[in-house]
Amino acid sequence: MDSLLEFLSFTKGIEYLIGIGFLIAFIAFWQLVYGKGKGLVIKIAVLSYMVLAFILLVVSCLNTAPQ
Repeated sequence: MDSLLEFLSFTKGIEYLIGIGFLIAFIAFWQLVYGKGKGLVIKIAVLSYMVLAFILLVVSCLNTAPQ
């Protein structure tokens, strides 16, 4: 990173990704606790795919970070 602006932009982007990840994890936890057991396997499968997609998004953003 060559300048302070690039560093701040990159850091803010990572903060947004962490925030979105927390919201997804909180919704998944809420569904597991208060889901009433209906279709629990399907919910867990969908949520695990969402978490996997989020992890891949973060990894791709980190790989394309400015040097």
